[in-house]
Amino acid sequence: MELNLNELVTAVLMGSVLLVAFFSVASRFLHARAERRLVRMKAVCRLCGHAFISPESGKITDCPACGKPNLRRRNGRLG
Repeated sequence: MELNLNELVTAVLMGSVLLVAFFSVASRFLHARAERRLVRMKAVCRLCGHAFISPESGKITDCPACGKPNLRRRNGRLG
């Protein structure tokens, strides 16, 4: 089987389009996963309202601004 120049260029272009599409989907997936991880680590102090990232996984975290312990809640309500 012989490839002429037209078939070779078409194959290279289609391969590059497929690679770009694959890397685009992979990048979006990894970015969404990182965003979900940051949302899980975010905490808001119930007393002073300071928003901070808390890497520890416990139910109670200490606010770096006022030092008070806070329960980790997903809905952001105070109290």
